[in-house]
Amino acid sequence: MTRSAPVLRAARPSDLPAIAAVWEAAWLDGHRDRVPAELMAARDPRHFAEYAAERLDSTVVATDGGTDLLGLVIVGVDDGEVIQLAVDRAARGAGVGAALLRAAERRIAATHREAWLAVVPDNTAARRLYERHGWRDSGPTVHHAPTRGGTVAVPVHRYVKALRPDTTS
Repeated sequence: MTRSAPVLRAARPSDLPAIAAVWEAAWLDGHRDRVPAELMAARDPRHFAEYAAERLDSTVVATDGGTDLLGLVIVGVDDGEVIQLAVDRAARGAGVGAALLRAAERRIAATHREAWLAVVPDNTAARRLYERHGWRDSGPTVHHAPTRGGTVAVPVHRYVKALRPDTTS
């Protein structure tokens, strides 16, 4: 059986429950035992639901063409960040992550020459995806992950990708 390409579109308010569920499951898969316990405790279902609602206008979803949400990407067009990329477990390995990453790159390229993202060092599946698509590890840094009570310092690697040539001389 062959899978068809995912259908990408802007997120809608009716997508919020599915966005929160897919995002939470994917985030836990990529971050469990890889980030400080304080951050794990802060990333409860309420966090994903609230943040998804706050970032709805910055979210692209992938569907199967029907009602099933396969994944999402949240883009920070102000600073060129791919904030979150999440793919449902059942859809992994089918090109959904790659399609969402390309969608994020196109959105960011409209206003920035370079895109960036942060990934925890031990999330090898995510790092492989980014590297396959031309992203470069620019080294370790610390991401201050927002929580309801402030921030949590998380060691990450910053990945970057040039999206359009620098025309300054």
